[in-house]
Amino acid sequence: MTPGLDRRQLLRALGVTAGLASFPGLLAACGSDGDGGANASGDLLVWYWGEQEAAGLKKFFEAQVQAYNSSGTDSAGKVQAVLQESDTLYTAFRTAAEAKKGPDVQFFWGGTQALEDVWMGHVEPLSDHVSSEFLDQLDTDARRETYWDGKQWGMPFYQIGTAWAYNKQMFAKAGLDPEVPPATWDEFVTALTALKKSGVVPLGAGFKDAYLGGWLISYLGGQNFDSIDDAIAVFRGEAEYSGTKYTEWLERLKELIDRGLFNDDVLSIDLYQGQQMFESQEAAITNSVQPQIVGFERKLGADTVGVMRTPVYGTGALADFFPAPSQVLTITSFSPRQDRAGTFLEYLHEPEVMKAMYEACGAITPDKRFDPAWLNTEADKKMAEWKSSLPNFWYQYYYPFPFERDGVTPGVQQLFQPGGTVANAVSTMQEAIDKWRREQPAQVKAYQQWQLLS
Repeated sequence: MTPGLDRRQLLRALGVTAGLASFPGLLAACGSDGDGGANASGDLLVWYWGEQEAAGLKKFFEAQVQAYNSSGTDSAGKVQAVLQESDTLYTAFRTAAEAKKGPDVQFFWGGTQALEDVWMGHVEPLSDHVSSEFLDQLDTDARRETYWDGKQWGMPFYQIGTAWAYNKQMFAKAGLDPEVPPATWDEFVTALTALKKSGVVPLGAGFKDAYLGGWLISYLGGQNFDSIDDAIAVFRGEAEYSGTKYTEWLERLKELIDRGLFNDDVLSIDLYQGQQMFESQEAAITNSVQPQIVGFERKLGADTVGVMRTPVYGTGALADFFPAPSQVLTITSFSPRQDRAGTFLEYLHEPEVMKAMYEACGAITPDKRFDPAWLNTEADKKMAEWKSSLPNFWYQYYYPFPFERDGVTPGVQQLFQPGGTVANAVSTMQEAIDKWRREQPAQVKAYQQWQLLS
């Protein structure tokens, strides 16, 4: 089960933003319809997710719920936690939200994939139900993804460092330094060319299931941005999706395609199958996320598996970056137990709990109190180093999903086809933005109100 795969499947099936315009009270409805600080008795229901991308999280969560219930911290009722399935995570919650009956705490994939339910009025501000001291301990980059209209809405639960796994043995065979992966674009092209000449597939990837585009734009598409505001300006209506700032990444990607540096069947296999080419040592490099890269290292060994950032071609402040997006837990707007929910969420960030989660499933809590000394793989240590020193930006968590579904995916897929052009890709993406702006004026307004946490 690959992080990114299930959520892309679900959101594509839902067309997740397709119905938002039908909520006339979109912006005004944010927050609770009840008394806000409710502490009603009864069990606290938590709907969570994560076992699918961080194996062991279910066992961890169940153990912590048992410990919390046994501690007597909450005398008004017990916590009940239910692991959700990927394909019903959003549909089941939205049915519950419309009925105003269901979980007190709800899991979301991060960024705009959580903010959409904020804008629907399904989520209560977290910052109204936890202490300011607690908020100050949360990783600022992680908070930023679900900070909107002066409020914190999502509690960063665990992060997913997103990078490239590379095969050190294949690098050495190709005459490359296995301990010094390429850092610039020219070095990248040179390394990939050497790998191809050595007889291996340089980049293993799959695009049949339409999800690779979101990865590629998030790796490459923001390197000429000076801030995250540049990323969302086109959705606010402040810029067109054109020019070097926004579209140079497509020229760079087309260069890799034209040089034959991807596997020939990239359009015939799925994302996971492309990543499996790395695990089976058929490809030298693949796109990947922290739990999966750690899994590669544990299976193949640290002498074989390395981790590298996206090589730099751009000139923006975000050109050299390390993306570590966060999944979130939220308090529902219809819960009558919102303060109690806040107390439980704070508990999940206690140091001994964060340590237990990492030990159980390798998931890192984006909290300033998470101790790097707990990390026990070379990949984790390297990514922690990058996280502490580089900008953190994952494009996919800042754009509306229809931009990916209707623009990025078809635009990039045609680049892999004979006759595909950058001009056509750019046109497809701008058309997707224009369509979204016409069909979702309430979301456009939400973007215009979005003042990013500094």
